[in-house]
Amino acid sequence: MNVFFAIDLSLLNWLNHHYVPGSLPLLQFISSATTYISIAVVVMVMVFSFVKNKPLARHCSIVLATVLIVVAIASPVMKSLMYRERPFYAHDFIEKRTDGGESSFPSGHSMEAFALAITLSLCFKRKWITLVAFAWAFLVGYSRVALGVHYPSDVLGGMAIGSFIGWLTLFLFHRFGPYFTDDKGAGHP
Repeated sequence: MNVFFAIDLSLLNWLNHHYVPGSLPLLQFISSATTYISIAVVVMVMVFSFVKNKPLARHCSIVLATVLIVVAIASPVMKSLMYRERPFYAHDFIEKRTDGGESSFPSGHSMEAFALAITLSLCFKRKWITLVAFAWAFLVGYSRVALGVHYPSDVLGGMAIGSFIGWLTLFLFHRFGPYFTDDKGAGHP
Protein backbone atom coordinates (compact mmCIF):
# COMPACT_ATOMS: atom_id res chain seq x y z
CA MET A 1 0.00 0.00 0.00
CA ASN A 2 1.56 3.31 -1.03
CA VAL A 3 1.83 6.31 1.28
CA PHE A 4 -0.79 8.38 -0.54
CA PHE A 5 -3.41 5.63 -0.32
CA ALA A 6 -2.55 5.02 3.35
CA ILE A 7 -3.11 8.72 4.14
CA ASP A 8 -6.29 8.75 2.05
CA LEU A 9 -7.69 5.71 3.86
CA SER A 10 -6.63 6.94 7.32
CA LEU A 11 -8.28 10.31 6.76
CA LEU A 12 -11.44 8.62 5.47
CA ASN A 13 -11.53 6.30 8.48
CA TRP A 14 -11.05 9.17 10.92
CA LEU A 15 -13.70 11.43 9.29
CA ASN A 16 -16.13 8.53 8.94
CA HIS A 17 -15.95 7.79 12.69
CA HIS A 18 -15.42 11.29 14.14
CA TYR A 19 -18.15 13.51 12.73
CA VAL A 20 -19.81 16.03 15.06
CA PRO A 21 -22.33 14.21 17.29
CA GLY A 22 -25.89 14.82 16.13
CA SER A 23 -24.77 16.08 12.71
CA LEU A 24 -25.61 12.89 10.81
CA PRO A 25 -29.10 14.06 9.66
CA LEU A 26 -27.61 17.38 8.46
CA LEU A 27 -24.81 15.61 6.59
CA GLN A 28 -27.33 13.25 4.98
CA PHE A 29 -29.51 16.22 4.00
CA ILE A 30 -26.54 18.06 2.46
CA SER A 31 -25.59 14.95 0.52
CA SER A 32 -29.09 14.18 -0.74
CA ALA A 33 -30.05 17.80 -1.51
CA THR A 34 -26.96 18.80 -3.51
CA THR A 35 -28.54 18.64 -6.97
CA TYR A 36 -31.83 20.17 -5.82
CA ILE A 37 -29.97 23.11 -4.29
CA SER A 38 -27.84 23.52 -7.42
CA ILE A 39 -30.95 23.67 -9.59
CA ALA A 40 -32.60 26.07 -7.11
CA VAL A 41 -29.58 28.39 -7.35
CA VAL A 42 -29.84 28.50 -11.15
CA VAL A 43 -33.59 29.21 -10.94
CA MET A 44 -33.05 31.94 -8.30
CA VAL A 45 -30.41 33.66 -10.43
CA MET A 46 -32.73 33.49 -13.45
CA VAL A 47 -35.70 34.90 -11.48
CA PHE A 48 -33.47 37.62 -10.01
CA SER A 49 -32.28 38.56 -13.50
CA PHE A 50 -35.85 39.11 -14.71
CA VAL A 51 -37.18 40.78 -11.55
CA LYS A 52 -34.25 43.21 -11.35
CA ASN A 53 -33.83 43.43 -15.14
CA LYS A 54 -30.19 42.31 -14.99
CA PRO A 55 -29.10 40.91 -18.37
CA LEU A 56 -25.70 39.90 -16.98
CA ALA A 57 -27.34 37.82 -14.26
CA ARG A 58 -29.46 36.22 -17.00
CA HIS A 59 -26.29 35.32 -18.90
CA CYS A 60 -24.81 33.91 -15.70
CA SER A 61 -27.90 31.78 -15.09
CA ILE A 62 -27.46 30.30 -18.57
CA VAL A 63 -23.79 29.60 -17.84
CA LEU A 64 -24.74 28.01 -14.51
CA ALA A 65 -27.35 25.80 -16.17
CA THR A 66 -24.79 24.79 -18.81
CA VAL A 67 -22.26 23.96 -16.09
CA LEU A 68 -24.76 21.66 -14.38
CA ILE A 69 -25.52 19.92 -17.68
CA VAL A 70 -21.81 19.44 -18.42
CA VAL A 71 -21.23 18.00 -14.93
CA ALA A 72 -24.25 15.70 -15.30
CA ILE A 73 -22.68 14.31 -18.48
CA ALA A 74 -19.03 14.33 -17.38
CA SER A 75 -19.51 12.70 -13.97
CA PRO A 76 -20.85 9.29 -15.07
CA VAL A 77 -18.48 9.21 -18.05
CA MET A 78 -15.47 9.85 -15.81
CA LYS A 79 -16.69 7.37 -13.19
CA SER A 80 -16.93 4.64 -15.82
CA LEU A 81 -13.51 5.47 -17.27
CA MET A 82 -11.77 5.71 -13.87
CA TYR A 83 -13.64 3.05 -11.94
CA ARG A 84 -12.79 2.88 -8.25
CA GLU A 85 -14.61 0.68 -5.77
CA ARG A 86 -16.59 2.55 -3.10
CA PRO A 87 -14.79 2.59 0.26
CA PHE A 88 -17.62 0.87 2.13
CA TYR A 89 -17.29 -2.10 -0.27
CA ALA A 90 -13.50 -2.22 -0.08
CA HIS A 91 -13.14 -1.78 3.70
CA ASP A 92 -15.50 -3.33 6.22
CA PHE A 93 -14.60 -0.74 8.89
CA ILE A 94 -16.09 2.11 6.82
CA GLU A 95 -19.72 2.76 7.70
CA LYS A 96 -22.01 3.59 4.78
CA ARG A 97 -24.48 6.23 5.97
CA THR A 98 -26.04 7.36 2.67
CA ASP A 99 -26.49 6.22 -0.91
CA GLY A 100 -23.57 5.75 -3.23
CA GLY A 101 -23.51 4.39 -6.77
CA GLU A 102 -21.02 2.04 -8.37
CA SER A 103 -17.81 4.02 -8.90
CA SER A 104 -16.23 6.22 -6.29
CA PHE A 105 -13.87 8.42 -8.34
CA PRO A 106 -14.45 11.28 -8.81
CA SER A 107 -17.09 12.48 -6.38
CA GLY A 108 -19.94 13.69 -8.60
CA HIS A 109 -21.48 15.64 -5.72
CA SER A 110 -18.20 17.50 -5.14
CA MET A 111 -17.76 18.02 -8.87
CA GLU A 112 -21.20 19.63 -9.10
CA ALA A 113 -20.84 21.76 -5.95
CA PHE A 114 -17.41 23.11 -6.90
CA ALA A 115 -18.38 23.72 -10.53
CA LEU A 116 -21.29 25.80 -9.30
CA ALA A 117 -19.18 27.57 -6.66
CA ILE A 118 -16.41 28.61 -9.05
CA THR A 119 -18.93 29.76 -11.66
CA LEU A 120 -20.91 31.82 -9.13
CA SER A 121 -17.70 33.29 -7.77
CA LEU A 122 -16.31 34.29 -11.17
CA CYS A 123 -19.64 35.42 -12.56
CA PHE A 124 -20.81 37.62 -9.70
CA LYS A 125 -17.52 38.66 -8.07
CA ARG A 126 -19.16 39.31 -4.70
CA LYS A 127 -17.29 38.17 -1.57
CA TRP A 128 -20.41 36.99 0.21
CA ILE A 129 -21.52 34.91 -2.79
CA THR A 130 -18.06 33.37 -3.04
CA LEU A 131 -17.96 32.56 0.69
CA VAL A 132 -21.43 31.01 0.76
CA ALA A 133 -20.87 29.03 -2.47
CA PHE A 134 -17.52 27.60 -1.39
CA ALA A 135 -18.70 26.92 2.18
CA TRP A 136 -21.56 24.90 0.68
CA ALA A 137 -19.20 23.09 -1.71
CA PHE A 138 -16.78 22.15 1.08
CA LEU A 139 -19.70 20.91 3.21
CA VAL A 140 -20.85 18.74 0.33
CA GLY A 141 -17.37 17.25 -0.06
CA TYR A 142 -16.98 16.72 3.69
CA SER A 143 -20.40 15.06 3.91
CA ARG A 144 -19.51 12.51 1.22
CA VAL A 145 -16.40 11.41 3.13
CA ALA A 146 -17.99 11.49 6.60
CA LEU A 147 -20.91 9.42 5.28
CA GLY A 148 -18.46 6.79 4.02
CA VAL A 149 -19.23 6.88 0.30
CA HIS A 150 -16.04 8.58 -0.94
CA TYR A 151 -12.34 8.68 -0.20
CA PRO A 152 -10.93 12.18 0.40
CA SER A 153 -9.05 11.85 -2.91
CA ASP A 154 -12.40 11.30 -4.68
CA VAL A 155 -13.56 14.61 -3.27
CA LEU A 156 -10.30 16.35 -4.23
CA GLY A 157 -10.65 14.96 -7.76
CA GLY A 158 -14.27 16.18 -7.89
CA MET A 159 -13.18 19.60 -6.61
CA ALA A 160 -10.49 19.95 -9.25
CA ILE A 161 -12.57 18.63 -12.15
CA GLY A 162 -15.67 20.59 -11.13
CA SER A 163 -13.71 23.81 -10.70
CA PHE A 164 -12.14 23.31 -14.12
CA ILE A 165 -15.53 22.64 -15.72
CA GLY A 166 -16.97 25.79 -14.14
CA TRP A 167 -14.01 27.92 -15.19
CA LEU A 168 -13.83 26.49 -18.70
CA THR A 169 -17.56 26.86 -19.35
CA LEU A 170 -17.51 30.49 -18.25
CA PHE A 171 -14.35 31.10 -20.30
CA LEU A 172 -15.97 29.63 -23.41
CA PHE A 173 -19.11 31.72 -22.90
CA HIS A 174 -16.95 34.84 -22.54
CA ARG A 175 -14.91 33.92 -25.57
CA PHE A 176 -17.62 32.73 -27.94
CA GLY A 177 -20.96 33.56 -26.33
CA PRO A 178 -22.88 36.68 -25.39
CA TYR A 179 -20.83 39.66 -24.34
CA PHE A 180 -20.68 39.90 -20.54
CA THR A 181 -20.59 43.65 -19.91
CA ASP A 182 -23.45 46.10 -19.64
CA ASP A 183 -23.77 49.54 -21.25
CA LYS A 184 -21.63 51.08 -18.49
CA GLY A 185 -18.81 48.60 -18.96
CA ALA A 186 -19.46 46.77 -15.68
CA GLY A 187 -18.24 43.23 -16.00
CA HIS A 188 -20.48 41.54 -13.45
CA PRO A 189 -24.16 41.42 -12.47
